[in-house]
Amino acid sequence: MFVENKNNIEKIKQFLSVKKNSALLINQVNEEIGSFYELVIKEISKESDIKISFNTDIINPDETSDLFQEERIYLYHLTNSKYIEEIAKKNYRKIIISDYKNFKKFQKEFQTINGYDYEKDMVYFFKNIYKINEQELINYCISHPYFTMSETTKYKINESSYLADSSIDSTNNFILDIRKSIFNLKRSQIDIKKLFMMLKNEVKYKKLNFLVF
Repeated sequence: MFVENKNNIEKIKQFLSVKKNSALLINQVNEEIGSFYELVIKEISKESDIKISFNTDIINPDETSDLFQEERIYLYHLTNSKYIEEIAKKNYRKIIISDYKNFKKFQKEFQTINGYDYEKDMVYFFKNIYKINEQELINYCISHPYFTMSETTKYKINESSYLADSSIDSTNNFILDIRKSIFNLKRSQIDIKKLFMMLKNEVKYKKLNFLVF
């Protein structure tokens, strides 16, 4: 059983630093938030000179050759519980990005990260890993996790004149509001009917948005 009160970024750092065959499971919530945690893994692994191998198939790394004997961690995107159990038993370090259902199922068996904490994780990541305190940048990336890398790169190139990309908000602000409402519903006691209507509205708006543009 794993009971840890550490910040999720620190938990990822610890997992990457300890040379022990184990599994870390991340509840990505959605692909955008999942992309943020992938970025965290990539950035921290660079510091530790660890190679991250991205896998879509279940393979046995023992059967693959590494000419340079690099330290390596395998990262998977899996939602099938059976495959997750199979991968977790293998004798190497692995990170599994999955959904909330599997997070709940395996949280007492593996080390886990809950993506619903991504806002405070992102603040911690910017301030303690990137050493950036620009609030406009941080707030923008919290609203648009998928653009964290591109916006941070833009900021580093010209810190004094940085402006967040408002063009994305002008076309997608309605969808963003719906997603925030869905996010808040999931964090609180869920009203299934309300959640269903929110998801329905998002799909409907995306279709209309596609026709307009």
